[in-house]
Amino acid sequence: MMRMQQADSPDAALAAAYNATQYEVHAPHGLLPLRVDVPSPPLKAVHDQLHVDCSAFLTAWNPRSVPTPAADNAAALARMRRDIAALGLVCWRGWGRDPTGRWQAEESLFVAGLDLARARELGRRYDQHAIVHAAADAVPRLIWL
Repeated sequence: MMRMQQADSPDAALAAAYNATQYEVHAPHGLLPLRVDVPSPPLKAVHDQLHVDCSAFLTAWNPRSVPTPAADNAAALARMRRDIAALGLVCWRGWGRDPTGRWQAEESLFVAGLDLARARELGRRYDQHAIVHAAADAVPRLIWL
């Protein structure tokens, strides 16, 4: 069962879609799959390797879950990438994929060492419903914004 971080989450169908999404990190050593509320020993190893105690998986695509033209999505993600680069954190490319194929895959960013407050701030800046954040326990959690 999905653990809600705030009471103002979107409707049940949208929440289920976010929860079922397959979050893929394209790490230098290979694909790192993340699942909401599932402990990830490989993610813990990445945290340890990079000497961080948290990470986030973010996108700037399709604000408020509204399909957006590819050029607009690419421009928004480029701005997000610049915002993250200014923080000096490790950032790898990722994808959020709907296993049913109903929703278009969204290009995303995995950011090692991004604390929850800054991750929320970035998600809100790019008008997202939610982000995925993992603390020191390396359990990716869906955080409603």
